[in-house]
Amino acid sequence: MCVRVVIADDHGVVRAGMAAILSAAGFQVVGEAEDGSAAWSLLRQLRPQVAVLDASLPRLSGLEVARRVARRLPDVRTVMVSMYDDPAWRTEAARAEVTDYVLKGDGPQALVEAIQAAARGEKRLDSARGEGLPLTSREREVVQLIAEGHTLRDAARILCRAPATVRAHKASAMRKLKAHSTNALVQAATDAGVIRTPRAREVPGV
Repeated sequence: MCVRVVIADDHGVVRAGMAAILSAAGFQVVGEAEDGSAAWSLLRQLRPQVAVLDASLPRLSGLEVARRVARRLPDVRTVMVSMYDDPAWRTEAARAEVTDYVLKGDGPQALVEAIQAAARGEKRLDSARGEGLPLTSREREVVQLIAEGHTLRDAARILCRAPATVRAHKASAMRKLKAHSTNALVQAATDAGVIRTPRAREVPGV
C-alpha cells in the first residue's frame, strides 16, 4: 500500500528535503503546507493516512493542528517533527494524540520509520506524563500570532474567536509568564520554548 502523506513545515528547503526523502522511501507526498492554517485546510481536503507536522508552525502550531486532527479526522495519523528535545513538548504531543515525535536532528531513517509505524496504526510516543508547557493551547496560539506581528484583531479573525476572548488569553499568558509588556511576553514565551519567533525584531504594541 502506498502511504499518502502531507508535510507541513514553514521552511521551504526543509519541506523539499522531507518530500525527497519520503518519495525515495516509497511514500506518496500529496500535499505541502507552510503554516498550520494551510495544513489544517489541506488535511481536511486530502485526508492522507499520515500528516507530518512541524511542532511550531506559524498561525496554528503543529500541536493545535494535531489536536484538531485527533478530534475531527480520526483516520489521519500525525507524526511531529521538532527542534525541541524537551519532555514538556513530548507531553503536549502525547496529549494531542501524536503517534511519534521525531527530532530534526534524528536523521531521515527515524522519520521514515515513524511514518511507517503511524500508517500501521502504532503509537510509539509514550502516554502523557509530567507537566506540559506553561501556557494553554489557545494562549500559545495567541502569543505566537502576536510574535508574528499580528494585532489582536487579526488573531481573533485567524482563530475565529471574539477580540475580547483573545485579549483575555493574552492577559492570562502575561500573568503566567510574569510579563509586563507585549515584547516581554514574546521574549518570555520564546525563552520558555513555548513559541518560535520568525526573526528577531520588535513586536508592535497590540
